[in-house]
Amino acid sequence: MSSTSDVDLKGSMYTFLSLKLRTVDPEIISNVLADKVQQAPGFFNNAPVVIDLSYIEDQEPDVEKVLAAVREHKLAPIVASVQHKDSDLAKSLKLPLVEAGPRAQETKDGNGESVTEKDDDNAKNAKKDKKSDEAGDSDDNESHNDSRSLDPVDLAMAGAEVEYIIKEPLLVKRPVRSGQQLYARDTDLIVLGQIGPGAEIIADNNIHVYGPLRGRALCGVSGNQKARIFCQSLEAELVSVAGNYKLLEEIPEELRGKPAQISYADNKLLIEPL
Repeated sequence: MSSTSDVDLKGSMYTFLSLKLRTVDPEIISNVLADKVQQAPGFFNNAPVVIDLSYIEDQEPDVEKVLAAVREHKLAPIVASVQHKDSDLAKSLKLPLVEAGPRAQETKDGNGESVTEKDDDNAKNAKKDKKSDEAGDSDDNESHNDSRSLDPVDLAMAGAEVEYIIKEPLLVKRPVRSGQQLYARDTDLIVLGQIGPGAEIIADNNIHVYGPLRGRALCGVSGNQKARIFCQSLEAELVSVAGNYKLLEEIPEELRGKPAQISYADNKLLIEPL
């Protein structure tokens, strides 16, 4: 006889890729994604993606061709974000729908980037959350996948140039539990605690782990091949630099459980003692 403990239905937070489309041209979409995926193929392979179509609802896109351009690069659309669920575009989709919030008028920030009032609010909230993380504030609810101070990867609008902007490192003072994911965008990730089995830590630049590293660690995910992983006890299920990865069984036995650094040079992934 089954009980309520056999099935647990509750809210959770997950970090997904967000693909914001401001063009309906499948060829442009495919070309931009090809460039992005080439930078870190291991990271993007079969990755679930939220397709944000709210910018192009009035352009009557060929939805099947747009989704085909995304799937062509081994990305997996799981949800579509639209401005109105009753629009013709929404009705033509074969994906679950979520409504995007009302769009504020777009302006340019100091770097020439397009921003909205909503985006600005998100940036302010991210800064507040980051300060909370640095103070060691934690949420022990096991159903919460920690992404409070982290942005999902945002594949930029077609034609945008990629720049590496070094920011203050993201410092996490608590352990990262199984099922959690951390992403340090455009910066280093420093974790003072352990990375549990099944946890995933991601950074555009370097990763430093001062506790045991037992989950997955992916650095240089935006294509930075100079990024490195440093840890005090290497027990990782997977390590990756710019999409080049090794699994636990490929890590030399003499380095397991020891201080190590992982880097990429001469077209190969290097695992060396610290």
